[in-house]
Amino acid sequence: MKVVTLWLLRFFVKNYKNVRDTKIRTACGSFASFIGIACNTLLVAGKITAGLVSGSVSIIADGINNLSDAASSIITSVGFKLASKTPDKKHPFGHARFEYIAGLTVAVMVLVMGFELGKNSFEKIMNPTPVSFGFISFLVLISSILLKVWMTLFNRDVGKHINSTSLKAASVDSRNDAIATTVVLIAAVVTYFTKLNLDGYMGFGIA
Repeated sequence: MKVVTLWLLRFFVKNYKNVRDTKIRTACGSFASFIGIACNTLLVAGKITAGLVSGSVSIIADGINNLSDAASSIITSVGFKLASKTPDKKHPFGHARFEYIAGLTVAVMVLVMGFELGKNSFEKIMNPTPVSFGFISFLVLISSILLKVWMTLFNRDVGKHINSTSLKAASVDSRNDAIATTVVLIAAVVTYFTKLNLDGYMGFGIA
């Protein structure tokens, strides 16, 4: 997997190995952020569509979770660019703290979204509605798991390459997303074969 990551960096970032150069490190980080934005936006569209068609709050919740991931990738990209600014009179030690501020912003967003998802899922537990999982829902969930596993490895490898704590954290987040979506898939299979409605509980678990 590392070979694929390095091939992508070599193809899209000139002199990608020279990570001591701030501009090249920023370019690598921005490229990883762009990949995160593109992949998560694709997942948001697929999951929310599948969730609306099936009436599944857990799939919609998983899609909104990916929306927060896309937003975090945007913020991380901005953080990389701000952190790469050269020192000035007001910031003689540079602007590296912007990368940590970006992380804090993402954390607050995730907490707020988690609270809202938890509230909606709890309402679904109290007042369950029929859920109809079909081929499209299963295809979207399986594809999402595979893509998130790839993103886990991609972010981990780029994070190691440029020694970025934010990308290493993004790798862990992608791994957790893959696990969460796997749980949703299991719940969907159980519901499909037993008619036992676990949808609200799975949405609450994701929250």
